[in-house]
Amino acid sequence: MVAAMVIDGHVHVKGGDVFRRELDPDRTLARMDEAGVDRSCVFSVCLPSYDSNELTRRAVAGRDRLIPYAHVVPEEGLIAQRELERAVEQHGFRGLKLHAGELRGEASLALFRPVLEQCADYRLPVLFDCVNRPDLAEDCVTAVPGASFVMAHLGSSHDQFMVDRFIEMALRHDNVWLDTSYSNCPWKIGDALRSLGPNKLIFGSDGGGDYYPPMIELAKVKAYVRESPALDRVLGGNLSELLDTVRPR
Repeated sequence: MVAAMVIDGHVHVKGGDVFRRELDPDRTLARMDEAGVDRSCVFSVCLPSYDSNELTRRAVAGRDRLIPYAHVVPEEGLIAQRELERAVEQHGFRGLKLHAGELRGEASLALFRPVLEQCADYRLPVLFDCVNRPDLAEDCVTAVPGASFVMAHLGSSHDQFMVDRFIEMALRHDNVWLDTSYSNCPWKIGDALRSLGPNKLIFGSDGGGDYYPPMIELAKVKAYVRESPALDRVLGGNLSELLDTVRPR
C-alpha cells in the first residue's frame, strides 16, 4: 500500500517571533525529511505584502516540495489586492496567510473582506491567525462563505477554552477547518477529533528551518489521531483537497 502524502500546512520562511528570523528553506527540507513530511506550505510574515511574497518566491525556487502561500497586509488596501493577484496569477501561489496581529490598527471584517473575496474567487485556502478573536473569525467566515478558512493553532495556541469556541465554529460552518500547529494544549487535538471527525483537521507545525522542526507537532497529532484512515486525512488528505481546487482567473 502506498503511504498517504504528509503535508505541513503551516511553515515560515520568515517568522513572526520576536526576532523576525528568516528561515533557511534548505534546512526546512532537511527537517521535513527527518519527520517524513513530503511537502510544506510556506510563507513570510511581518513584511510589506510585496516583500513577503518575493521572499517566499525566492525560497521555493527550485524546491518543488515547498508550496508557496501569499501573505498580504490588508491595511495596504488596493496595493494588497493587486499583490495577491500578482502572487497567484504570475507566480502560482496556492494559498494566503493572514495574521490579525500584524495590523497597526483594529482588525475588522471591513478591512479583511476585499482579500477574502479574492480568495473565494481563486478558491485559495486562507490560513488565518485571528489572535484569539473568534468574533472576527465568525464575521469573516459568515460574510465570505465561498472562502475556505483554516484557523491556525486550533484557534488559539494556549487557551483551551478559546479552542472550544473554534471547534464549535467549525461544527457550524462548512468552510472552516482547524490547523493543529504549535499548541500548548495538544489534548484539544483529541477533543477536536471527537467533535469534528478527521475531515476538519489539518496538520501544521508553525516551523521552518531549524527553528521549530515539524516532528514536534507531528508527534502531538499522532498521539491523538491513532487510526490510519483518520490520520491520513489530517496529515495531508484534507489540505490536498483544498489545494486541488485553486484556480487562477
